[in-house]
Amino acid sequence: MKIPGLIILVTTILPVTAHSEIYKWVDEQGNTHYTDKPVEQSEQIEVDTEKKGHIQTTQTREDRRQKLLESMKEDRAREEKQKAKEKKQNQMRKRECVLAQDRLKGYERAGYLYDLDKDGNRVVVSNEERLKVTESLRKNIAKHCR
Repeated sequence: MKIPGLIILVTTILPVTAHSEIYKWVDEQGNTHYTDKPVEQSEQIEVDTEKKGHIQTTQTREDRRQKLLESMKEDRAREEKQKAKEKKQNQMRKRECVLAQDRLKGYERAGYLYDLDKDGNRVVVSNEERLKVTESLRKNIAKHCR
């Protein structure tokens, strides 16, 4: 009974380490191979299989991670700002479209068009001037109503 107890005591006190033999060799085509058995023209590589513990992150690594996160946050904010600007521009474009279409309909339905002079009196617009104005409205509609 003394011998089994002694064996148990020795095996629990002494650390168990595992060592592996790894061999590296290169074939005729230049491909590198690894094996656990010695091959002709192979060299033995020492492999440390002991547990080293947890990986410790350095402050610089954490700083780089934080900078990356901040950069990504800034990019998202910039993209959201750009999308809001584009949305506002689209709303303005749609509003201009509706106004130009409404004005064109009014010009086409009217028997005649007039403008006001500096005294506030109505001055009838000639047909030539009317065609220029309606053509300008059509261009405006083509520009804003895509």
